[in-house]
Amino acid sequence: MRFFQLLLLLPIIYSPLCEAYDFKLALLHGDKDVFSYELSVLRLALAHAEGEHSLEVVPVLDANQARILDTLKNGKGTFNIFFSGFSKERERQLLQVDFPLSRGLLGYRVFIINKDNQNKMTAITSLEEMKHNISIGSGVGWPDTEIFKFNGFDVSEASYVNLWRMLNAKRFIAFNRGVNEAFVEIEQQQQVYENFVVDRSLMVIYPFDYFFYLSPRTPELRDVVMEGLENAFKSGAFVENFNTHPQIKLMLKQLQPHKRTVFNLENPLLSDRIKNIPKEIWYQID
Repeated sequence: MRFFQLLLLLPIIYSPLCEAYDFKLALLHGDKDVFSYELSVLRLALAHAEGEHSLEVVPVLDANQARILDTLKNGKGTFNIFFSGFSKERERQLLQVDFPLSRGLLGYRVFIINKDNQNKMTAITSLEEMKHNISIGSGVGWPDTEIFKFNGFDVSEASYVNLWRMLNAKRFIAFNRGVNEAFVEIEQQQQVYENFVVDRSLMVIYPFDYFFYLSPRTPELRDVVMEGLENAFKSGAFVENFNTHPQIKLMLKQLQPHKRTVFNLENPLLSDRIKNIPKEIWYQID
């Protein structure tokens, strides 16, 4: 009789969502200040998933996103989760958590420029004019780079660190940044490059965001994160964190979208899975 009772307990004992997992997040550039909101989302997910899970941040200082994702896919790194901009290739090769971390704000793109180029940016009145007159700096392996190229922009590619140097050398005019990145980064970079400012006149928008990616070898970790995010959204905790996080609040205040000329770009990278994410999860600027 006791044997059959134990059998009934086995599904509970070995249910993956009841276990405790150690999450090791690869953090590009190792900058917790720039990515404090994204870190808060993962902590929120783990807190709302079943089981007691731990989180360790693994700074990655000397690799671009493509290399990090390849290491993650092979399961050979010191980390087991990473967040990155969506692409169909990443969706195919890795385990993707189908939940946009910043509710799509990463697709609201502004630009860091040399301040003496502000008049050139302000003079732009059409998308075609912008394509012909404003060269863009964007990272190696970034989906943003593909999107800007697809839409006809002149794009210079380099590593994140080198893009700042190239902007300073005026190798391109505008460094493409997410609105949830630009205002944090400019405070850091102005300590080195006093001439840098966030452009105040233009913004481009396309459907895009960060998503969590994990190795195909660890589906149980993906399930934990997805369960936690779904639970947090249903309870209202996710939206509450979004609305009250200092980085998001400051970013929306600084953005001043109604004072900008806004252009919508096509995103050729969207998959059916991304298109089917419930509309209420995505943020809309009033």
